[in-house]
Amino acid sequence: MKYILPGILTVLFFINPVIASANASDARMVAFFPVESEVCPAGWSEYKPAKGYLIRGTDNTKLIGTRKGDAIADAKAPLHRHKIQADLPLAREGLGLISGPHARVDNSSVNVNGWSDTSDGAMPYIQYLICQEDVPKAGEPSQSIFLPRNTVQWFTGGSCPTGWALYEPLIGNKGRTALPLPRDAVATSVAAVVDEDPNWVNHAHKLFFNMPGKENNISLEVNHTDDPYFLNPFHKTDVAKSSLREIERLSDDAVRTDVPAKSFEILMPYVYLRPCHKESNTVNVAELPAGMGVFSKSFSCPTGLYNVASSAGRFLVGLPEQKPGSEKPLSGTAFGAEPLKSEGKPEHFHRVDIPVSLNTWDMDTSTFLPYKDHLKGLSKGSSKVEGKTEYASMIFSYVQLKFCKVQE
Repeated sequence: MKYILPGILTVLFFINPVIASANASDARMVAFFPVESEVCPAGWSEYKPAKGYLIRGTDNTKLIGTRKGDAIADAKAPLHRHKIQADLPLAREGLGLISGPHARVDNSSVNVNGWSDTSDGAMPYIQYLICQEDVPKAGEPSQSIFLPRNTVQWFTGGSCPTGWALYEPLIGNKGRTALPLPRDAVATSVAAVVDEDPNWVNHAHKLFFNMPGKENNISLEVNHTDDPYFLNPFHKTDVAKSSLREIERLSDDAVRTDVPAKSFEILMPYVYLRPCHKESNTVNVAELPAGMGVFSKSFSCPTGLYNVASSAGRFLVGLPEQKPGSEKPLSGTAFGAEPLKSEGKPEHFHRVDIPVSLNTWDMDTSTFLPYKDHLKGLSKGSSKVEGKTEYASMIFSYVQLKFCKVQE
């Protein structure tokens, strides 16, 4: 690493004496490196707990470094689906060959039990090398002292380093992540907070059955015929139509499907770190490692730092592990959906195509045949419910901040 000259250090000490006690905290900086490299710079080591994980803020020291969920694979957005199960009442109408249209028995139902298709939840990602500063050598300061005022960074350890304070927006709502400021953001939207629905740890979708007025509707319509009768010259008494009534239900919560998940209910995996923002005025960007990423509460990058345009509106993920027999993951690879717009909370739906069985209808006495002992109900059959779920959001709570980097 570069060394600051003793004369400069002395001058900086008189400007702001935090330099002398920079190592008073056990905090160690963790930073994304938005560069095409898989090797951390000298004085830094890859932070392996974040490989394949987003970062979520906490001020609970016991949680620092704790991971939740299963890691994201190289350049593959997490996928999920929903169980759909319900007993739905059926309505039956008939067309008598002589009597014409008439209502039929109405005491049956259809059991729906299956899965929706998969979705990435319309979530955009970008994977970067993520490194942790090594413990400084005796007499050397932590590099966190060289960052500009009002920058935000992640840390391990029991507290924020000297000259820094806890950045509380990233610990609210049980923890949030930092989203690089979307391209359409305006100055007043910097540090805006977007939260997931507090009523759902996961998320579910409304299901509208047989509601053609809804944009996303799930339908079942099956034509069946009654069994033929010997007195019926047409061989069949009716053409009976079974259909769902207009009814609303709710899917089960989502289940992750892209990995053999141990924590299948966690759709976007994360690791806890402490978010801190710089309060002191000491700065020397030249001492920072080339390509190091840093967040800022400003609309523009601080002097000496440069905007990372490719990350705008995408969730940052630590560079995933290389799987046996697969290509080496590349830092800077974007994947998933299109980038979020400012304060965006994208929604998604799932397609539904689930086979169902139709039970035998009870005896029908509304036909024109006089011989009731020959009357039969509608025979068993198979069909499917088909359509789309209602839209829902699976957003990961975030604070949108400017993402910058040290010049390479």
